Amino acid sequence: MKRTPRLTLLVALLGLVLAACGGANIAATVNGVELADNDVLALAVRSGEEAVTDAEGFRNLLTNAILTEAMVTAAENEFGVENIDSKESVDAFVSGASVDDLGILQSVTANPGLSEDAVRLVAQQLLVRSMVKNEIANDREFLEGVWQDNQDLLIQACAKHILVGSEEESLIVRQRLEAGEDFAALADELSLDVQSPGGALPCPVNPSAYIEPFSSVVATAPVGELVGPVETQFGWHIITVDSREFPGSLEELAADPLSWLPAELIDSAWTVWLNETIADADISVRSQIGTWYSPVDGILPPPPSP
Repeated sequence: MKRTPRLTLLVALLGLVLAACGGANIAATVNGVELADNDVLALAVRSGEEAVTDAEGFRNLLTNAILTEAMVTAAENEFGVENIDSKESVDAFVSGASVDDLGILQSVTANPGLSEDAVRLVAQQLLVRSMVKNEIANDREFLEGVWQDNQDLLIQACAKHILVGSEEESLIVRQRLEAGEDFAALADELSLDVQSPGGALPCPVNPSAYIEPFSSVVATAPVGELVGPVETQFGWHIITVDSREFPGSLEELAADPLSWLPAELIDSAWTVWLNETIADADISVRSQIGTWYSPVDGILPPPPSP
């Protein structure tokens, strides 16, 4: 059974009651690093407020802290980077973060049950993810494996299409294009794909992003020629591939891997790394809080008192 870590970037508190945890207590250890109760409670405390959370909320916060610590220590040990979780490193990451990552951070910031420390914790998680994905993409062994077994995933193509509801309509579209009508104008007039102005699809992408047989057409059709009608579950397409590129060698791939590797491939490798990292981590939780349970990468509450 495939294990999927419960990496909850947006932790939620289920209720608020006074926490009965002493600041000197150690809530958990991760690869020998101690996580204190107060450090966990700080994830839910805004400036000037009291430390309040319920037991389940505390376990959620602690789970996130455990996962983050496991990620940080593994990244430092495996890739030789230092001070990933330092304020300077986190601040530098946030200042150049992607739109998607900034959206996650803003969602945490807007959560009234989470503190600035929680925002920083999420930023650490995102920073580790970014660094590890970059390391994976530049790993020679990884690139050699892709070059040997998955070269089709390295194709980068730009294409456009006109989608209509019947084969008869698509034949008329093709005839009009062959008679010299402008592709973009005809797409805006007739295409059912209103999300693609002028018929232009996201560019560049790997052909595997599309359903079959659309994918095969984008991967193999002569550049610049009309293809179709091509039927998919969405209707009938007339397609033109505007460009298609592929690295000429492993060395060309290795020189700029992020230009060639599809995001889905790197995401998949990142997920494998994360699964292995959490599975291999030495994690223990104070018995009064619960027990670390690897199959769900989370904390089971302690059994009820007799």
